[in-house]
Amino acid sequence: MIIIPAIDLQNGRCVRLEQGQFDRVSIYEKDPMTLAANYTQAGATHLHLVDLDGAKKGSMQQLELIKGLTAEGLSLQVGGGIRDFKTALACLDAGIERIVLGSIAISNPKETITIIQEAKPQRVILALDVRIEETLPNIVIHGWQTATKHSLWERVSFYQDWGIDTILCTDVTRDGMLSGPNIALYEEALSRFPTIQWQASAGVRDREDLKKLSRVGVAAAILGRVLYDPHFNLKAAIESEKQSRR
Repeated sequence: MIIIPAIDLQNGRCVRLEQGQFDRVSIYEKDPMTLAANYTQAGATHLHLVDLDGAKKGSMQQLELIKGLTAEGLSLQVGGGIRDFKTALACLDAGIERIVLGSIAISNPKETITIIQEAKPQRVILALDVRIEETLPNIVIHGWQTATKHSLWERVSFYQDWGIDTILCTDVTRDGMLSGPNIALYEEALSRFPTIQWQASAGVRDREDLKKLSRVGVAAAILGRVLYDPHFNLKAAIESEKQSRR
């Protein structure tokens, strides 16, 4: 399992939203370049970036800043405001390794398929956010404000037929809450779709949570709020995960 630090960008600053709410934001002092350098020094090889301004406005707003982060040598996966092929291509041309598509995968499957075909499926990650309703993970979009009639399983099956092999799944009730990841969700995900590379997001509190996710078999764990906890040691967590693979 790869441990991937996340940086949420708003007006050029590093922030964290609580349960995706723009009015519940924490601003952190360190600038994105410094944070990325710190994560590299801790042993991270990948970085998950979200352009929150882009997600809110519907078009990417901070690509120039993100371009600068490619100099850190991290493999970048970037989302937020990628709603058409032109923007997707601009991201890939900027040195971004993989683009992350969220709401568009539900609201505009035709454009999503175009992006997948043109960019190649291996360079596209689908971010599917869910809210559990009577044990069924139903997808929510547009900053988690809009419920849909689509289940996670139905959409994964649909896009798997178009070559998608990586899904970033977030239980929105866990995001930014440090309440522990939804282990049962990822167990079922791996059971239903064992060939999909699942990225787990939301809720990780400590190294024990990471061990649980690793045992389940997820491909990656995205870390957000816990990175700002002074008691959490990213370097130790990455080294521990590497040791477990040996």
